[in-house]
Amino acid sequence: MGEIRTIGIPRGLMAYRSGVQWKAFFEGLGFSCVVSQKSSRETLERGMERAVDETCLPFKLYLGHIQELLGACDVVFVPRMGGYQAKEKLCTRYESLPDLVNNIFRDERPRLLTVSYDWNDRTDEEKVYMELGETLGKTRGEARKAYASARRRMEQWRRDKERRQKALLEREGIRVLAAGHPYVLHDPYMGGEISRLLARQGATVLFTDYVDREKALKRSYHFSRVMPWLINRELTGAVMLLKERVDGIVLLSAYPCGPDALVNDMLVRKVKEVPVLSLTLDAQSGAAGMETRIESFIDIIRYQKAGGYGKN
Repeated sequence: MGEIRTIGIPRGLMAYRSGVQWKAFFEGLGFSCVVSQKSSRETLERGMERAVDETCLPFKLYLGHIQELLGACDVVFVPRMGGYQAKEKLCTRYESLPDLVNNIFRDERPRLLTVSYDWNDRTDEEKVYMELGETLGKTRGEARKAYASARRRMEQWRRDKERRQKALLEREGIRVLAAGHPYVLHDPYMGGEISRLLARQGATVLFTDYVDREKALKRSYHFSRVMPWLINRELTGAVMLLKERVDGIVLLSAYPCGPDALVNDMLVRKVKEVPVLSLTLDAQSGAAGMETRIESFIDIIRYQKAGGYGKN
């Protein structure tokens, strides 16, 4: 690929799930990483100039992050992600991500570093990182050492998040579970604003992706045995695990996500233990206009905790 010193990581999509590990791996091999800035309205506007109207809000933001990195690094890391096993499915956009980026930015001809997580090839994670190391001109020994270190760092990061969330579950007051894709929940322009609005109302905010992933996956089969989407499985399993330990649930989606539209409707129908608020963010308004709905939702929770409604 020519000389590479700096690797760009767009702060979007699956970076919110695996970005800690990606960055640690590249740095373990001796490369510098450039991570794009946190999402803003400017990020979205850059992405909207590139995307067709029908694409989802997270993808438009992702394109804005790609645009920011062009010229700021030697290559941009854009993996092709299908999953590790046949039962794991991700949005088709993940599976075609390098192709989409290359086509959308064809005039700029970006240098992309990519690798494929493909369940059709029975690809396991270590194999993916060995291939990345080879592409970057490193030995298998160097890649294996960097991968082992990066995986330990990722696992520690996840344990820390899970431990802190367990402590928050013991807090007095209103506990609200935010349920959604990690890149929606934690992106400052999307879920970040919703979390701030909830916190302003005095709620402790918990997240579905800060629950033990294996336990959530296992529990998701009590909700549906045929749901194909991995991230939706994880979030529904987390909802099932925590629904009786929280005072309310906010289902957070970004328009027009097909899997979320189906799964969130199922959750609204099935979860009866606590109030559920379903919010959909779009490119036009973002989190604007959500404050009144969140205030009303918290008022309902307070009223119910005070005994204003029956148990169910």
